[in-house]
Amino acid sequence: MHFEIPIPSGIFVRPYSEDLTSMSAIRPIRLFVLTALLATSAAYADGVKGNAANGKELFMGNVCPTCHSVIKGDDLKVGPNLFGVVGRKAGTTKSLMGPSENLTKYGVIWSTETLDEFLANPNAKVPGTAMIGILTDPQQRADVIAYLSTLKD
Repeated sequence: MHFEIPIPSGIFVRPYSEDLTSMSAIRPIRLFVLTALLATSAAYADGVKGNAANGKELFMGNVCPTCHSVIKGDDLKVGPNLFGVVGRKAGTTKSLMGPSENLTKYGVIWSTETLDEFLANPNAKVPGTAMIGILTDPQQRADVIAYLSTLKD
């Protein structure tokens, strides 16, 4: 059997046609994963611009407010308060659960880029994080990050 699978970046990968138990069968899978990762992380490099109004709608319309508050000083949620998240060091905000040890060790300063990488797959970026939400769509991530960027004094 021979067919092509379109990848978002425009590259086509032909599935391996031999025994799928051999180690060489993993190569096409690795190529697919690498291509997907490069396409995802390049979203901001390609000029994806976020819309804060759309981001607020996405944030409020999903499960985000279940764990995260966006009201200054509200630390009574399971996850960290996201008011002022842009520019803040990861793992430094109070919440009912407190930050995970791995998130504290991650220790980046949250920026458009670091939030984009984290929100694409939180557990891949910070193993063991309690964050369950994943935003695979680069435009949705850009929109939510644009909204989070408005949450400041």
